[in-house]
Amino acid sequence: MIIEILAATFDSFLKFSLIIVVAIVVAQIISLFLSQETIEKQLKNEKNVVKPALIGLVTPGPLGLYLPLLKILKEKGLTLSMIATFITSQTLVGPMRSFIEVEYFGAMFFIYRVIFSFFTAFGVGICYKYLEKRIEF
Repeated sequence: MIIEILAATFDSFLKFSLIIVVAIVVAQIISLFLSQETIEKQLKNEKNVVKPALIGLVTPGPLGLYLPLLKILKEKGLTLSMIATFITSQTLVGPMRSFIEVEYFGAMFFIYRVIFSFFTAFGVGICYKYLEKRIEF
């Protein structure tokens, strides 16, 4: 049984490794060519946590690629509630998992999980908005 699980995991890894590499490259290109002025205009005064939750849902690649960019955005005025919302959404969903989950568990499982993950990320953002008003981070 363990050999079957390892074989299925390795097979999935091979199928999706190219997709993962492409996602990492695209994320790096986006972070290189997106000016900080554009980012600052779009997000500095943004108070709504829905936008970072949605962005996190569709952002490819591992979260580690975005942490340096998030740090820069924080220094430019991005709120911690938006950062926490994005991190939660991207960590819980991330589009790269969709292929694997749909294959293993079916499309309806993935759709429900994305919906619940979005609301979880939204809730984290709301909690952080509350904490930002009361606690100095």
